[in-house]
Amino acid sequence: MFLVKDTIQKRHEKILSFLDMEPAIAVLLAAADFEWTVRRTILACGSSSIKDLREGALQKCHGPPKYAKCWKKEVTPRFHKELKSIIRDWEFFSNNAFQLRHKLIHGVQGTTGAKYARKRVESIIAASKAIAEFAAENGAQIYGTRIRRVKSR
Repeated sequence: MFLVKDTIQKRHEKILSFLDMEPAIAVLLAAADFEWTVRRTILACGSSSIKDLREGALQKCHGPPKYAKCWKKEVTPRFHKELKSIIRDWEFFSNNAFQLRHKLIHGVQGTTGAKYARKRVESIIAASKAIAEFAAENGAQIYGTRIRRVKSR
């Protein structure tokens, strides 16, 4: 659905294009974009080697609480910012927006209305934007390039 070379704007336009006709798809796409963005930022800004991150901390990392824990271990020591402080309204994002993704993907809920989904999709997109901005402000390129680091920092 998305390519590494896609810009954040292109990704978010595509996500929002699904909101009115297929709101459940918009939620799932927004969640996929968030997870890709947070994982790439942890890879780019983390302390461990890429191999160690992929085979270790990120291998079984899913959902906001686990990403926050991984971020705290890998990124916070270098940049002194926790993921919860980067994502505005962490509580709504984690407990409402991302939970809708969980309900949809695991079949607890079959669909959702556009009005209900909109606020949640916007929250997830805002989280992705905030993380991408953090990466850019700290010199980390997460779009369009392969992230490489053989040794831990």
